[in-house]
Amino acid sequence: MKSRININIIRVVNIFVIILLFLALNSCSGDKPVLKKKLSECSARDVLEYGRALFNAEYYDDAIEEYKRVIAHFPNDKKESSWAQYELAYSYYYMEDYEEALDEFKKVNMLYPDQRGPVILARKMITQITVLLY
Repeated sequence: MKSRININIIRVVNIFVIILLFLALNSCSGDKPVLKKKLSECSARDVLEYGRALFNAEYYDDAIEEYKRVIAHFPNDKKESSWAQYELAYSYYYMEDYEEALDEFKKVNMLYPDQRGPVILARKMITQITVLLY
């Protein structure tokens, strides 16, 4: 009787492990995110979120292009453009292109001085990179 219970427990544990492996493999599929709307139908937030999805999926160069697209195509949307500028800079930082990151973080302060969140974060990153480089 005891051995039968142990076998059932082992089966349940094995099934549980298989399910966990299946979920882990599916969540790490590495598929490139896709923009679900035509670009002409997208808001600045849509494109910014798409850039973030690309960054999170480790498509850094593609994310950079989307952040640049927000800045270029939605200049009047200061909130989203300022975050796109910050995340563009952060992408360069993450890719260890510190000089380019520093230049882009400085643009956050120059172009969007009224956007408190990105400006505060950009200033911290400028300090961090300056210490790192000099």
